[in-house]
Amino acid sequence: MFLLSSCWSYEEIDKMAIISGLAIDKNTENNLLLLTAEIIDFKEATAQSKINSQIIESTGESIFDAVRNMIKISAKKLYWSHAKSIIISQDIATEDIIPLIDWISRDHESRLSMNLFVSKEKTAKELLSQHSVTTEIRTFEMESMLRGNKDLSKAPKVTIYEFMDELSLDGISPVLPAIGTTWNKEEKTAELSGTAVFRKDKFIGFLNEIDSKSFLFIKNKIKGGILNIKLDKEQYKTHNHTNPYVVLEIFKNKTKITPIYKNNRLSMNINITTEVTIEEQNTNINYVNNEDITKLKAIAEQQLEDHIKKVIKMVQQEFQSDIFGFGRIVKAEMPSTWKKIEKNWDLLFKELDVTVHSEIKIKNSALTSTPVKVGDTK
Repeated sequence: MFLLSSCWSYEEIDKMAIISGLAIDKNTENNLLLLTAEIIDFKEATAQSKINSQIIESTGESIFDAVRNMIKISAKKLYWSHAKSIIISQDIATEDIIPLIDWISRDHESRLSMNLFVSKEKTAKELLSQHSVTTEIRTFEMESMLRGNKDLSKAPKVTIYEFMDELSLDGISPVLPAIGTTWNKEEKTAELSGTAVFRKDKFIGFLNEIDSKSFLFIKNKIKGGILNIKLDKEQYKTHNHTNPYVVLEIFKNKTKITPIYKNNRLSMNINITTEVTIEEQNTNINYVNNEDITKLKAIAEQQLEDHIKKVIKMVQQEFQSDIFGFGRIVKAEMPSTWKKIEKNWDLLFKELDVTVHSEIKIKNSALTSTPVKVGDTK
């Protein structure tokens, strides 16, 4: 009973430096690792005031060496269990990401559910000095960006354990969300900025936000977002607009990828089923008319298919990295075929034939079925 009467490892909060996030760079002058940590500052926190953060930096020959060197500045041992985000520079993503992953997986305080980002800026640490919009804790705000991204679908959400999983498997290369800066009310702030592409453990380039959405369609990770459908200028003349369009909001999506092996040749068949509603337009389309809805459906399906094919071809030719996991699917569904081709998968992936079929189901046109009309002023 005496052993159950208290917390054996209890420690006062003012004795700890609680880390909310971390940025990792390479110090080009001495080739050491440069760590920049954001620490939650409780000193002046009251019921009326906001909780702020402080920034500390340290260098070291390894990740753990640099982490421990922070004690010389903070005078407190760092506490990692509340850390939400780690930002790595492009140099680290290219050269030294394995030691980072290894340290996180071994440390008993850091959590594998943390989010990893690759900085699109020159360094990772400058992301921690940008203006915050919703909270003073910048790395917490970055995590909120990823949670809110389900309504945008312009960047992947990847935790450390998911990255480790894809890193260790055959037939797939991992990706991470990219984060950069933008201007908001004359101040720089952080923003999600597409996808960082890896070839196994080496960073090789970025997908922009539009291409990232097509990537998420292929990976069956679309939870929401919109489709901007461009229409023919002559067919859909309306008011004073020269670029007619319709905006579709995505409610559901399901992507099924099927490998096909025929005549000693492998191909992939992608079937996408998406439920949408019409949220905005600048056309004269009346959606009470079934013929107009059928035409819009066909146009939307063709544009989605074309863009997904374009992204697949670009990844095959420019990145030559199977971030879609086609090889992983072949291994799972055709293990005997995979044994024949796995040694040459990198070469086969570049020439792989991929067929894309999209079915868009337009549920409704929101609260109105007719376009807004302008009356005759004559």
